[in-house]
Amino acid sequence: MRRRLAAPVALAAAVGAFALVFAITGSLLWAPLLAAAVALGLYLMLDDRSAARVASDSYADEADDRVGEALRVLRGVERLARDVRSPAARRALDDACRYVPELFERVRDRSPDSLYSTAAQVGGHLRSLDGAVRQYLDIQRQPVLYHDPEMLRRNGEAAFRRFADFALDSVRLVNQGDIAQYTANLDTVAPPSLPDLGR
Repeated sequence: MRRRLAAPVALAAAVGAFALVFAITGSLLWAPLLAAAVALGLYLMLDDRSAARVASDSYADEADDRVGEALRVLRGVERLARDVRSPAARRALDDACRYVPELFERVRDRSPDSLYSTAAQVGGHLRSLDGAVRQYLDIQRQPVLYHDPEMLRRNGEAAFRRFADFALDSVRLVNQGDIAQYTANLDTVAPPSLPDLGR
């Protein structure tokens, strides 16, 4: 939290230092120099991160922004899905809306360095899904305006299911490392059977 306050506090301190030094000395040479020194010192005291940490925090912030954008699109899809009449299509959209946040959480926990790319890729798919759902709803509302609306709806339902399956498969892929560890733990939970020494 301190790092977020570093820039505004340093700027306010620079303005105050400039005004004070200028009021006392009347010098346009010393006032900006001392104001810059005060601002820099205060900034470094509040934000004491290393360059590597700054880069890491910057990446994490950008990844969080991408996840936020993707989740906003997903919430829009979720609202649109309420108007879908086909149970299969609605179920596919509900599944997708359940798996995508789970995917982001698991990637954040297990592989945070790939969160940005995951959110960017899934976000692109979600924007396409949003457009497809909007078109599907228009076909549902006014089928007479389309050639073969039934086929168009079936294609839409199949696409919704493919996306939900993609999201689920992605979650399962993230889990593979955990399953390997789980299997190794299962092998060590119980010792191998001991030979019967009584015979």
